[in-house]
Amino acid sequence: MVFREKGDNSRIRLRGQDHTNHITIGGLTFVHNLLHVTGRFTPQPFVDLRNQIVCLFNGELYNQPFLRSDGECLIPLYLEHGPTFASRLDGEFAIALYDFRKNLAVFTTDPFGSKPLYVNEDMECGSYRSCVGGERLKANTTRVIDGTSSVSEYQVHQWDFDHQDNDSYDRWIEMFEKAVAKRAVPGCFLGLSSGYDSGAIACALLRKGIPFKAFTYKGLENQDVLKARLALVPDHQLFEPNVFAKRIMEFLFQKTDNEKYTIHYGGVETSMRLLDDAGIYGVATYSMLAANEGRKVALSGQGADEILSDYSLFPKQSELKGRFPEKLTRWRNFDRGCQESYLLKEEYAGGAFNIETRYPFLDRQLVQEFLHLKPELKNRHYKAPLHAYLTKHKFPFHEGTKIGFGIETLQGE
Repeated sequence: MVFREKGDNSRIRLRGQDHTNHITIGGLTFVHNLLHVTGRFTPQPFVDLRNQIVCLFNGELYNQPFLRSDGECLIPLYLEHGPTFASRLDGEFAIALYDFRKNLAVFTTDPFGSKPLYVNEDMECGSYRSCVGGERLKANTTRVIDGTSSVSEYQVHQWDFDHQDNDSYDRWIEMFEKAVAKRAVPGCFLGLSSGYDSGAIACALLRKGIPFKAFTYKGLENQDVLKARLALVPDHQLFEPNVFAKRIMEFLFQKTDNEKYTIHYGGVETSMRLLDDAGIYGVATYSMLAANEGRKVALSGQGADEILSDYSLFPKQSELKGRFPEKLTRWRNFDRGCQESYLLKEEYAGGAFNIETRYPFLDRQLVQEFLHLKPELKNRHYKAPLHAYLTKHKFPFHEGTKIGFGIETLQGE
């Protein structure tokens, strides 16, 4: 969080409970709440006094070498490449960088905006709207503001929608397992349903020999599939949605941070807000259970519905209606709409319990491999690459269905 006179750290501090650091430079106060996962214990912000640059970073980077912290590369990359430095990054991130010598502020998100970042007109920022107000920075965006309030924006990553010529799932499957492996840490966890997405992540973790825990809510799941999966996962726990977890979410986010969803049904934007989504309480419950065991990293299946099918089983929520065309362009749910809204749900539910959530299905190389598949391969089955992956490795799944965690039992409590 960055502010001039005052900022609200009461909610955001839960996202990083390992250490809170305050410094004031150039009339701005920088507050960082550390969730220590990678490298050595390294409080932020990162400061380059010689070049008069201060940088705050939320998330995880996978393609930059480091000695202490994965975020130590950010100021050097900025000095070398300027405000578009984030195009060199692979990971989940939100970054705020202040160049006092050039009188610039640079705000940037990853290609899917997985980590929330709110920026106001005074160049103040925070991970929640309640910190300093402002508007959420869109996915795949770098915004540069100078001292005269002149604003420039750049895309962080350029997607190639034009070349759909790959006639095999092999490369996608290879990149999927790499996307899981680089995000996983021993002791990570996930919510395991009977659906495709969490099942594929669990399959990849088992194949890679990475120890993890699965939290499962039976609910409306396919019980035969669920039973077969749990027989393969040594460390698992059945849970019931927890009213205490629900009340924590309501206490933290019912006012300023109860964000409006941008989901469209039949072309009309829904009036749903964050706390109207019952699924958030399931994620909050197993995040709370995992945090109580000292776990910090969750792997989420978020993005598979938006990228691999565009919600084809829910036509009113889908733009592509289950058919990827010969001429492909960016569709709404790719990085807006459902993607934007459900990422917010994951981040708020996990962040409230000091959890870092990572998204294998939103790995930029993996997504590009999907875009490169021929349309007939994309359309061969529901979530065709996952169908191929689960079939290849004989991992239990119920073909052509989507359920997920339906947490109806907590509604109205």
